[in-house]
Amino acid sequence: MPHPRSALGAAAAFAALVVMLAGCTAAEPEADPTPTATATATGETVAQVSTTGPVITGTGPTEPYPGVDFPLPDHARSVTIDFECEGGLNFHLEVGDPMAAGEAALRGTCDGIMSLTWPVTEQTAPKLFVWTPEDVAWTATPHFSTAEFLRDEAITTECDAFSDIYSAFSNADIGYTEYQAFDQAEWTRRVDAAIVDLETLVGASETTMSDPFTALLSWVQGDGHTPGALLQDTSLIDPISDTCNTNHSPLILIGEFGG
Repeated sequence: MPHPRSALGAAAAFAALVVMLAGCTAAEPEADPTPTATATATGETVAQVSTTGPVITGTGPTEPYPGVDFPLPDHARSVTIDFECEGGLNFHLEVGDPMAAGEAALRGTCDGIMSLTWPVTEQTAPKLFVWTPEDVAWTATPHFSTAEFLRDEAITTECDAFSDIYSAFSNADIGYTEYQAFDQAEWTRRVDAAIVDLETLVGASETTMSDPFTALLSWVQGDGHTPGALLQDTSLIDPISDTCNTNHSPLILIGEFGG
């Protein structure tokens, strides 16, 4: 039976916090929210409130999962985390349980400060999970806002379409190379059908994913038209996945094989 495979609460009182888990500490938040005026699409000016939360620091992963306490102000509808680490190694962050909330874990490289944004909804659990290599020191500064996180609908649509295409490529490779569920002729039929769908998506794309889609298409029509190639090298998938994750419309793969 097909099963979903991801390509990766109650609001708490907003107060000073000391996080003792996994070597993490938190600093005092700003005393008062800061209002800013923002114009809506109709020209109406509305006040949006932003609040800087406790600064959380740590070294290595915030184990065990789901991480450290991450109080959510009642007013918050989105949060931007300024995440800082050094050393050129990879990291990823999760606010709450992104899979349950239909959101994404966000990732980056430790080479300074990177700002990452999540929606805050009733489904957002007050937890922050950070993964870095063991000896990497990091700092996370959250900025909560009353502004809603707005997904780009064109990106959402294209991510949904690509999820089906990527699922088809993945199932062809896994079914043939790992499960021997069919022969190479069936693998070729499946992959070629997915290529046709990718060609259609390339022609219709109106987002920044157009170039990554085109690069992937060229590869799967050439050197990548080999059983298992896409399982071994996802470098052309990564920029697509990153765009979808930043938009919190992550790629969801439907697997035919495995438990």
